[in-house]
Amino acid sequence: MTLLPRYLRNLGLLEGFKAFMQVEVLKSERVTLKKHPHPLYLRRGSTDFKLFQEIFLFNQYGFSLDENPKIIIDAGANIGLSTVYLKNRFPEATIYAIEPDQANFQMLLRQIKPWEGIIPIQSGIWNNDSFLRVRDTTVDAWALEVETCRENDIGSFKATSIQGLMHKHGITQIDLLKIDIEGSERELFMDSYDYWLPRTKVMVIEFHDWIKEGCSRAVFKAIAQYRFKTVVFEGMLIFINLEPAV
Repeated sequence: MTLLPRYLRNLGLLEGFKAFMQVEVLKSERVTLKKHPHPLYLRRGSTDFKLFQEIFLFNQYGFSLDENPKIIIDAGANIGLSTVYLKNRFPEATIYAIEPDQANFQMLLRQIKPWEGIIPIQSGIWNNDSFLRVRDTTVDAWALEVETCRENDIGSFKATSIQGLMHKHGITQIDLLKIDIEGSERELFMDSYDYWLPRTKVMVIEFHDWIKEGCSRAVFKAIAQYRFKTVVFEGMLIFINLEPAV
């Protein structure tokens, strides 16, 4: 019952109690919210419910922006909860939702089905277009790491670089880049960022130094070359580009 006051405060008396019953008591696989036009889908016995709490209860991506983004990249979209939250908040945005895990990706496809303007990509974000595979499929669905591999290795898939994604889809500037990629932020910011990083206006990053040492160090070393302002919101770091390249 400890979360009930948070539900009531964030969602209102009736709507908050209804959401609390669906998520915390009944563990419903289909959750409806008054301010959200389409149902949300969760998997029993998984970390999906904790992910719902972070995004919809604790408002993890509710930070303020100077202007509404038109191009959003959701790197590490998991089952698509962050994707549809951002789409509902910024309906005019085109969102590229990137998720490597097959089971998560299938849930993402179900999540985004009623929405327009969301482009799902089953892949992992990396600093080049090499091949990756999920390292350990026995861990929680929101903590899946990827590692480089050979093209013909079991479970291999083509990685996606941000520069490659921009070129493929004709993206000249990224308005919002959300990064939650379970430690791969270390490789992403290690090199090959000189094209896309200065063209990114706002980044929100969840660090995973507890998974892979050196994640935050790689990020800060890369952004130190540009004029980024750092803001803390709900435990997340938001980097705002003060001089984005056009």
